[in-house]
Amino acid sequence: MVSLRGSSDTRAIVCILTDKFKVSNNWVSHLSLATTTILGVAGFIFALKDGRFRNLKLFSASEKDDAFLVPGLQNLGNNCFLNVILQALASCKDFRSFLEWVIEDARDTVTGEMDQHFPLTFALSALLQELCTVGRRRSVSNPREVMLALTDYARNFNLTSQQDAAEALLHLISSLQQEIVFCYRPLQSSNLSDILFSRNLRMLAPSEGLHGLMELKRWHKHLRGPFDGILGSTLMCRTCSSQISLEFQFFHTLPLSPLLHSGGSNIMFGCTLENCLKKFLDTEKVENFFCHRCWHGAALKYLSVIGAPEVTDIEKLRNCGGDDQCDCKTSHFLERMPWSNSYSHILKQLIISRFPKLLCIQVQRASFNMYGESYKLTGHIAFPLVLDLSLFAPSPIGLNKVEGIQMSSKYQKAEASRNSDNLYRLVTVVEHFGITGSGHYTVYRSVRVASQEEEEEEEEECEELRWFSISDSEVSRVSESDVLGAEASLLFYERV
Repeated sequence: MVSLRGSSDTRAIVCILTDKFKVSNNWVSHLSLATTTILGVAGFIFALKDGRFRNLKLFSASEKDDAFLVPGLQNLGNNCFLNVILQALASCKDFRSFLEWVIEDARDTVTGEMDQHFPLTFALSALLQELCTVGRRRSVSNPREVMLALTDYARNFNLTSQQDAAEALLHLISSLQQEIVFCYRPLQSSNLSDILFSRNLRMLAPSEGLHGLMELKRWHKHLRGPFDGILGSTLMCRTCSSQISLEFQFFHTLPLSPLLHSGGSNIMFGCTLENCLKKFLDTEKVENFFCHRCWHGAALKYLSVIGAPEVTDIEKLRNCGGDDQCDCKTSHFLERMPWSNSYSHILKQLIISRFPKLLCIQVQRASFNMYGESYKLTGHIAFPLVLDLSLFAPSPIGLNKVEGIQMSSKYQKAEASRNSDNLYRLVTVVEHFGITGSGHYTVYRSVRVASQEEEEEEEEECEELRWFSISDSEVSRVSESDVLGAEASLLFYERV
């Protein structure tokens, strides 16, 4: 390594280079070559001193800012997909706090050795704390303990062969939930314990009394992790203004499809993350859906036109609730009624009913051509350092005016506090190189490094946000522009 110290060092290098050339019979050509070489080397040295080749990394960094590094992770056999997830989770402060919270609370409810009851939680928490260590020397951590503990839960997920990073994250979260569920032991059967592992759920009110509130608080504490959000799906008929269904389900990642060119092979130039979110939450028309309420309304009009007996069929239709279990279609007069499902205008829309503390966005880059062959969508999607989700906050969709007012007044305080928490800060970006099914994962992660600044006679200590590029065991510092230029596959945002 060469260290540039001043003009004396430059003159010394020039002297060394000139001594290498010996005068011979053809001294003119040698002198010309020597002069050219000396001028080229001198120009390169002065360019280095001027800072024009900082990104070449040919010389050891002597600046204080570049001396700090975070640990890398050893690749134990095609497990780069898991390494990037572990590095990403290390930058998620809320996730590390969640693991520490669970471990501390479990000491009061679990007897025996804690690491035997919670091997994955303990191994993951210890590794993430190790990955948060910032030092001046390069270090490499070993994910072996986490991989061994994860294998006990995800037996069909091979951790030493090429896998999808998003799938690895979901396996890790679900395995943690299975392990942590032993902390939650309700004293009696309840709605919360019934929907514990249910993927779909309905809006439930906690049981009345102190026991119900304590149970709800305990459920939120242990089973609702920082990645847990709630996604709502509503189905409405614009023809009869009726809400057909309203369902909710938990989500850990948001799968967003990018905007594509007309050919559909590449991502559209100028596509942004906000465009993908809007596309994900936009209403879409549902074709060939049978609306029972529309059919009952048309059946009443049809029977009135043909003069059917009012006592029988018409009265039956008026008293019917219009659900899919009625037998109104069996009426003799309605067998010949003309009907098409296109008469109803059915719309479906997704809503983010509850934003998680940690928002993981999965950019779906895998696609299929007309022959069923998979290929990777290439192209850059612009994403911000601070994501404002105020425009995507939930509203009382599918409720009539009275119900909407009642819900707004009932949850007024909760909505007000939630609206102030719609800002998210980027903490990690995962990037994939290669084709679908194979390739290599790297990660950009942010780390807060304590720095000291002396102002006059006072010494002030503060934290500075720095970005690192990590490829398994290789770690280097990068700028924010390098991070924003990545073709992201996974984006991790943390609530501000």
